Amino acid sequence: MRRLAIILLLTVLLMGCSQSEQPEPGYSQSGQLEKLRVGILPIEDSLPIVVADEQGFFERNGLDVEVIQFSSAVERDAALTAGEVDAVVTDPLAVILLRDKGYDVKIASLCLGKTPKEGVFAILASPNSEIETVEDLNGKEIAVSLNTIIEYALDVMLSEYNVSYTKVSIPKIPVRMQALLNGNIEVAVLPEPLASYAVSKGAKLILSDAMLNESITQTVIVFRGDVEKEKVQKFLEAYREAVKEINSNKEKYREKFIEIARVPEDIAGSYPIPDYPEPQQLPKEYYDRYLEWAIQRGLIEKDVPYEEAII
Repeated sequence: MRRLAIILLLTVLLMGCSQSEQPEPGYSQSGQLEKLRVGILPIEDSLPIVVADEQGFFERNGLDVEVIQFSSAVERDAALTAGEVDAVVTDPLAVILLRDKGYDVKIASLCLGKTPKEGVFAILASPNSEIETVEDLNGKEIAVSLNTIIEYALDVMLSEYNVSYTKVSIPKIPVRMQALLNGNIEVAVLPEPLASYAVSKGAKLILSDAMLNESITQTVIVFRGDVEKEKVQKFLEAYREAVKEINSNKEKYREKFIEIARVPEDIAGSYPIPDYPEPQQLPKEYYDRYLEWAIQRGLIEKDVPYEEAII
């Protein structure tokens, strides 16, 4: 009887040890947080990632995320292709161009751009310009950054209008905005929040993608192809929590939003915080529009199928 009691006690102890060795939900088999490096730009699209990090949502889902802020898309993309970051917020056109060059990057989720009201690109005329309507753009020079989503947005926005225009390359957005406000260039395409700031300084809003009936521009969350799918899912779950938190407490996060998106002080109080969509697949029709434009512009040498570019 005594021997039986000892055997039962040892069995219970062994079971306890076995259970204690199981990792907490969301953690790796070793019980450690899984590391992930995420690159962001100082844009409004980055807010959920910052909130997920600061509020502990990543850690709660078993991730040790290092959020790295880059000052330009060029730096961000270089870090992604060099393997210095595992994920970034970018746009579908950038993904198509990178995959065409042989880089294994894939879209994990839509970020912003589910609806037209999330549009962030505007065609503006300088304060002293006589341009008032889209039709007035006929024959004009329009400043953009070439081979980017900004040029794409310009072409798609004006595709329904019978106007011809010439593109002038001014890659740096602040320089482009200043040239517009100074009257050195009559028309330019600017992203938010600088578009709203330029309007507050006298620039004329001619057309924006937020004014259209359908969404034409999107941002997406992109991972390197060698990142484990389990890590991607953990990231997206934490991102989902952050989106819900922001959407239900927008004013609580206004100061952080202003900081991240670099909203100019003059419009900081009135500039709207978007309704962030929960993680979801980028629709094929959105992707195909970028792909068709890239092919027409001769920016890619081969087809970049949707199915291969999506996680």
